[in-house]
Amino acid sequence: MIQVSLRQIADKTGYSMNTVSRVLRDKSDVKAETKLHVRQVAQEMGYIPNKIAKSLRLGKTSTIGIISADSSNPFFSEVILGIEERARSLSYHILLVNTEEDAARELEAINDLIARRVDGLLLMPVCGEQDKNNVGFLRKLPIPFVLVGRWLPGLEDHAVLTDEYEKAREITSLFLSNGHRNIIHLSGPSYVSSTHDRIRGFRDAMQASQIAISDQSVIGTKGHLEDGRLQINSLIREEIPFTAIFAFNDLVAIGALRALKENGLRVPKDVEVMGFDDLDSSQYLYLSLSTVRIPKQLLGRVAFEELYEHIQRDSTPYQRRIVESRIMLRETTLFE
Repeated sequence: MIQVSLRQIADKTGYSMNTVSRVLRDKSDVKAETKLHVRQVAQEMGYIPNKIAKSLRLGKTSTIGIISADSSNPFFSEVILGIEERARSLSYHILLVNTEEDAARELEAINDLIARRVDGLLLMPVCGEQDKNNVGFLRKLPIPFVLVGRWLPGLEDHAVLTDEYEKAREITSLFLSNGHRNIIHLSGPSYVSSTHDRIRGFRDAMQASQIAISDQSVIGTKGHLEDGRLQINSLIREEIPFTAIFAFNDLVAIGALRALKENGLRVPKDVEVMGFDDLDSSQYLYLSLSTVRIPKQLLGRVAFEELYEHIQRDSTPYQRRIVESRIMLRETTLFE
């Protein structure tokens, strides 16, 4: 398809290129009938505005970059949907890159998106020891950036988060009030800030009730379905007692439910199970999963709004923002 030029529209309408240009840029000093005629002809000819030229004039591309952590996790899909919805309402477009939780790929993505002249970045970052170089690099970025659902040491004020510590502590306290003492926390990857917040909430609740935490109380996973199944099967084989499971996320909880069923343990009578995130599928399992409902699309919308504020006014100070979540009690727990 051949790109229609301003010269061709000018020849067709009889107006000068300057007048055509001013119409297509919606300048106020052009008569309404002239605008109507030029726009109609441009549409009939299949004219597509040159957004690159426009961005060079304005110094902005009306595009943001999103760096997502894990393409296999539906949690991030919901967050991105919220980002895109709010971005579209403000005439912004997105460029999406997945890092698969790899710090090197994250750094590469940051460089690539900056080279593409995005106006700002939304990141779901890796935050382990290997990511320290990325933190230093982010501090020097020439464009605004906001961290979504995760924080980085020293950049906490750039983050839009949920109340993960509080909800982890509350879940654990609920288990304790229900008489449980052998509670297993299937934690997440060490390079995810949510893992540390949820472990801290779990430990603090246990210590507040003067319940000893053993080496088997907190068991690491990568946050995937199979991890929950493997770890619970391992605990059962080793005859380690437990009556409640607090999983890092719904995926791990679903895997744990599978293992319990395979081993003839009844949920919630023998073992109670609580997830985190509230994926859409979680309430449609053979037992609907008790979990923490994170408003994922709202998290994405709030993150975009925070970034947009900094794009419009780069002097705006960054501040940590919290989106509240909610505990959903369903069929995998016995809480009243």
